[in-house]
Amino acid sequence: MKSITDFYLENMNYLLKEDNLVLSNIRPLSKRIIHSNPIYICNLEDKYKKGVIKFHKSREIMQKEIICNNYLSKKGLSVPKIISFSESPIPHIVMEKISGKDLSSRDISNCTKDLANIHALSFKDSGLNKKLKKLTKEERIKDLNENIKILRFNSFIDKIYIKKFILLSKLLKKIDYAKWEQCFCFNDFFVNNSMKSKGRLYYFDFEKAVISSPFVDVGCIIINYPKKYYQIKSIYIENITKLIKNNSDGLDLFIDSGVCEKVIEDAAFLSNDSIKKTKTNNFCKKLAKRKIESVSFIFDNLKNSFMGEK
Repeated sequence: MKSITDFYLENMNYLLKEDNLVLSNIRPLSKRIIHSNPIYICNLEDKYKKGVIKFHKSREIMQKEIICNNYLSKKGLSVPKIISFSESPIPHIVMEKISGKDLSSRDISNCTKDLANIHALSFKDSGLNKKLKKLTKEERIKDLNENIKILRFNSFIDKIYIKKFILLSKLLKKIDYAKWEQCFCFNDFFVNNSMKSKGRLYYFDFEKAVISSPFVDVGCIIINYPKKYYQIKSIYIENITKLIKNNSDGLDLFIDSGVCEKVIEDAAFLSNDSIKKTKTNNFCKKLAKRKIESVSFIFDNLKNSFMGEK
């Protein structure tokens, strides 16, 4: 059976003819990434410039990435320049490769401010609402319950956490943040989707973007830097309330629930044996356990302060 790498490399010649591009030295992206769409690094016509070829599962997903890339660029966020894209023979985008360093804890403040700024600029943006799917609270709760079912089969996760997950599902049904559900939400704002280059923070990979509650985005940052929980939360609340000229009522709770919702989704992805990854299922399941445990105190915050559980 051919590997997925062989399949895409076989189609590469067709891709190059379709795009009228001169690409060379094409090779797969690093295997250290747990899971991604097939992504390749290449040299552009100028051998000193490098590009990225990213394949997509459908035309719709490719179009979403292009829409978000253009939208975020117009709003002042640094994103890779799209060089070419095509639906044939397989939906794909060719974009510039950003060379730099992974974000560190020192970049948290600016990253969180960027997030608050995009959320504020998109707040009730009727034009964006027509271009991106809206993910309702009901749909998110349904997805959450499906993720909880998957986590029940991860033997590394203590059963006490499953009870906390169920409490979160009940909590989300009670939370009322309807006015916030018209925001742009990256829905995948993890540190591996960013890069620091020449003093600027670049962001990429917008396939999961939706119109929804923005607080899972804050959760992504906190999941990456759980020891900076209070700093991240305070920076976000300070900036978002200033930008939209609104008070901070409920934001503390909304962010905590966003963290918990997102870590469950991420852990379920890692625990799902049916999803092919570049690491072993055992490794991924242990990683899921570590991620949940790193933010366990936030689950306790929700349980004690809102649910009234003892």
